Amino acid sequence: MRQIPIQPIVSPVAEMAIPQANAMDFVRVRRAWRRLGERGSGAFADTLLHRVGELLALRLDEIRIQPDILLDLGCRNGSLRDQLTQSAKKKRQVISVTFAESCARRIVGARGKMQFFIKKPAILCAQPTFLPFPGDSFDAVVSNMALHWIGDRRGALREIRRVLKPGGVLLFTISGATTLMELRGCLAELDQRRWRRVWPRIPVFPSLHELGDELLILGFRLPVVDREVIHPTFANTKVLLQHLQSLGGCNPHTDRVSTLTGKGYFADLQQLYQSQHALSTGLLPVTVEILFGHGWRS
Repeated sequence: MRQIPIQPIVSPVAEMAIPQANAMDFVRVRRAWRRLGERGSGAFADTLLHRVGELLALRLDEIRIQPDILLDLGCRNGSLRDQLTQSAKKKRQVISVTFAESCARRIVGARGKMQFFIKKPAILCAQPTFLPFPGDSFDAVVSNMALHWIGDRRGALREIRRVLKPGGVLLFTISGATTLMELRGCLAELDQRRWRRVWPRIPVFPSLHELGDELLILGFRLPVVDREVIHPTFANTKVLLQHLQSLGGCNPHTDRVSTLTGKGYFADLQQLYQSQHALSTGLLPVTVEILFGHGWRS
């Protein structure tokens, strides 16, 4: 479906300076999501997205409004879309936006013929900072583990606020600041050894307090952010990186190393990670901090 760029309306709320992370290239993110749609996600990605999506759907059911029309922003495999539809106490319309056409095609292929934004739920591909919807379109916007892949998160949140109806709610999950801290530390140490500088390789995720302040500054009322931390384990760093790719992961930074990494780099990564973080079982633990947030449009 052709994207229809709509210039977002700037929030009238006065914005304070919000620190920006290293610049991210959204084209690289879309390319990674396109590969995800072509190959399909793995068991770890499906389990993580499904479980976190269940918690999001439960939180939506517990709030004081029951949305008639809802935007599922940043869908990968369609599991959240199904949960939002099945958990509803009354019939609701769910519009899903993904970052890659291949993800939309895979979801459609698993569910039969797709109806494009007519009477039944639609799935389309669009850029999150230029959503192809008029203002005041949705009672709720829900996003599951996707907002951290948007380099201009502030622009995306402003755009979400634009398409929300007055009194509408945003519910989302996003990776928190300590996510992948073991991998981030090992990569930084290897970069210092090889290039005597640290290259950005993993997105800079927000802390709980930073995200709450950002929501308030951008005009969301009564923002609430809480977190859960899990520690899945993997056999080795190769399996870990494969699972991250199955979530649509990539190095999205514009200021990234331009030379070939080489096989020796990943062998050194495995050795370093093993020596610093391995459990007595030999498995490698990974910190995943999941921030749950919501805020209301005034």
